[in-house]
Amino acid sequence: MICHYCGGNNRHLTWCDDYRPATVYAHTTPKARRSDPATSHAAAATVTTDTITDTQAAIVEVLRAHGPLTDEQLCQRIADQQAQPVSVSGIRTRRSELAAAGRVVDTGRRQPTRTGRSAIVWGLA
Repeated sequence: MICHYCGGNNRHLTWCDDYRPATVYAHTTPKARRSDPATSHAAAATVTTDTITDTQAAIVEVLRAHGPLTDEQLCQRIADQQAQPVSVSGIRTRRSELAAAGRVVDTGRRQPTRTGRSAIVWGLA
């Protein structure tokens, strides 16, 4: 994994030195609906606003390695990297959180999806 602070590829899973990322859940708190199972409530309680999730880290890593991408391209790259299927809606949600936190930005470019629809090309801030 690439460190999102120093950019080094020394596969460490923590941030360099005492660096801690800015809040990635901009104006949100992890929550579960009342109708959700106990496991969802337990998972929401473990998320802190001073950490970046594994999926968010994967998104940043892919954008750093491959440059600006659409959500569709992001999902494909992450699936290739993990060698397993990924949740498209989950990737889109995590990318949206990164955008709300100012870490990922709309490049102003658009590219067609597989179905021919126009898609935003996202890049690192």
